[in-house]
Amino acid sequence: MCVKNFDMRGRVFGIKKTTILTASFFVNLSLCLFLILFSIFFWQNYFLWFFIFCFFAGLHAIIKSMLFRLDSACYLGFLLCFLGVAGFTVYFLDLPFKYFYFMMAAALASFVSFLFTKQKFHIFLGILLFASGLLSFLYCINVLNLAVFLSIYLLFLFIFVLVCVILYFRYIRK
Repeated sequence: MCVKNFDMRGRVFGIKKTTILTASFFVNLSLCLFLILFSIFFWQNYFLWFFIFCFFAGLHAIIKSMLFRLDSACYLGFLLCFLGVAGFTVYFLDLPFKYFYFMMAAALASFVSFLFTKQKFHIFLGILLFASGLLSFLYCINVLNLAVFLSIYLLFLFIFVLVCVILYFRYIRK
């Protein structure tokens, strides 16, 4: 009985986790190559290949993190997936203010990683990236001038660092 439980630890529905990960690799690789070639030859958009690769590499990292419960692969996977989706959308639709979408993708990756891993620094990083992206976007569309942008952003950074230091010292004390 104990030997059977030991053999089943590395399996999902009776299939070894490494076999699932290998199959995921080959499926993601074949879909990635197909879409890259499709975007180059059919759409004739030479910027999409990187974002297609990011999406499928991130998808593979998410599968790896779910199978082996790896926090770092979870964040990397969501970051690559969301960057791939944001980049594909931005370059395919030719949207302005491209960097805003990339910062929002990174913030969203931090928030989703927090939901899966329950690590608090992901929520803090997500808040920092979201606020930075939002303020930068407001500056780019001329809602804020440079002086107001810098004063709000520096005040936000000061408060953010102060809160992080207070939380760090409370954590050390425990």
